[in-house]
Amino acid sequence: MKIFLNLMIIAIIVLVMIILTQNADQSVDVDVLTYSRTGINLVFVMIVSFTIGAMFGAAFMAFSAIQGKAKVREIQRKNRTLTSELERLRNISIDEIPDQEESKD
Repeated sequence: MKIFLNLMIIAIIVLVMIILTQNADQSVDVDVLTYSRTGINLVFVMIVSFTIGAMFGAAFMAFSAIQGKAKVREIQRKNRTLTSELERLRNISIDEIPDQEESKD
């Protein structure tokens, strides 16, 4: 899986480099909400857009990883509790366990 992921990253970087070299001399107008700017280099706009997208993606992945680790800790805590309960039940002698027939009477 890591090899596939690394190959995908390399392919994306190569694709971005090809696009950037083809559009190196173009200028664009940028309108974002109330912000308006004219004559910005397209390469700069693409790099900033890619960087902002990568930062948002990393933030969402970090949030997901934190949730996953919290869930793992919760399950490990429950596992320790159940394991200790199982050990206590294994250590009960047979004499301490009431018969079901005696408890019905």
